[in-house]
Amino acid sequence: MQTTPAIPPREDNPCASPIAVWQQLLTYLLEKHYGLTLNDTPFCEENVIQEHIDAGVTLVNPVNFLVEKYELVRIDRNGFNWQEQSPFLTTVDVLRARRATGLLKA
Repeated sequence: MQTTPAIPPREDNPCASPIAVWQQLLTYLLEKHYGLTLNDTPFCEENVIQEHIDAGVTLVNPVNFLVEKYELVRIDRNGFNWQEQSPFLTTVDVLRARRATGLLKA
């Protein structure tokens, strides 16, 4: 009788690099929330992303820095709301992006 391991070997289950994950999430978040492409930002350079990763910066902070610096407006919110709508990303936005891009399994 032959048995198979419960967990597949590492080479059968490749993980994306942290840079690739950031690129995928940034591409989704920038397009969906601000109508920008990755090439519209400094994050088109892998070394910029790597510097943020090495510094332990979360993905939300550098995006929100760009939002504040360039006074970006979110395009994903429709209509009038009685509450002031913040242009900044939240951790919930990142979680939704992870799910939408397949990086977070339901």
